[in-house]
Amino acid sequence: MKNFKYITLAFIAVVGLTTLTSCEDEDKSPIPPLGNGGFVKFVELPEFNAGADPTSASFNAMTEDPNGNLASYELRVVGDFTDAPEDTLAFRSTTTFPFDVSFTASDMAALFGVDVTTFETGDSFEFLGSATTVDGLVYDYTTPGCDCPTPEDGELVVEDPGTYNGGTTDAVLINAAGLLQAFNYEVEFNDPPVED
Repeated sequence: MKNFKYITLAFIAVVGLTTLTSCEDEDKSPIPPLGNGGFVKFVELPEFNAGADPTSASFNAMTEDPNGNLASYELRVVGDFTDAPEDTLAFRSTTTFPFDVSFTASDMAALFGVDVTTFETGDSFEFLGSATTVDGLVYDYTTPGCDCPTPEDGELVVEDPGTYNGGTTDAVLINAAGLLQAFNYEVEFNDPPVED
């Protein structure tokens, strides 16, 4: 009978501990629920050199939503040519995929309000994307980062905790070869490299 008493007490202790640990406040959980983010990629790797002659240059590319969860995708562009404005301009947006992001030099001239002869070999356009998922989350071309303190003399001095930039797209997605991301890319008026 003594053994039964100890077994019963052990059982009550285990049930009690299990109950206490399962009542954890979920609002304090440091791990957010995981799901597919908003991601836009090129259908095929495009040629980012549109041709050295701006009067006949063109960029040809299609984008897609590989996760199938986007409500919208917007592209802005900033030009790098003589007397280009510093501001980014709205380029195109969509709510459906695949989405054509192709353009000609004439298209860019009209967008920037200049004559096509303004462009020269070596001029370029940087495209900055933003995608909104069906549940309202926005993903863009910025990558999260922190301008954080660094160790001094072997110790981490934290006078200013740094600034988190609020970015939403991992640097791996932006920089990794083969992922074909369409959030941040540059197209240049230049001839494609010659392959050996």
